[in-house]
Amino acid sequence: MVLVTGVWLVLISADWKFTQLWILLALGAFVVAFLIGAVYLSRVAMQLERLVRVTDPHLPAVRESLRRWILGYRVVLITLLFVVWDMVFKPCL
Repeated sequence: MVLVTGVWLVLISADWKFTQLWILLALGAFVVAFLIGAVYLSRVAMQLERLVRVTDPHLPAVRESLRRWILGYRVVLITLLFVVWDMVFKPCL
């Protein structure tokens, strides 16, 4: 919903254009966060689910998969925090 309303605000505003660097950075970072979540995090989560289903949850393979998922989640979170910062401060006006 935030993406849709953000695009809508750019479309109706005379001051903002899709060619402005801060808007391009925000949209690009949002796409990166989405792709990491859709591709990397979903794949690691499926692998983690399979491992937990067939093995002991305390095995090193399970812990390593969980570590990889948490790392990916942190990258997505930091990327989305950058998007919020970029949209609030508009550093490249």
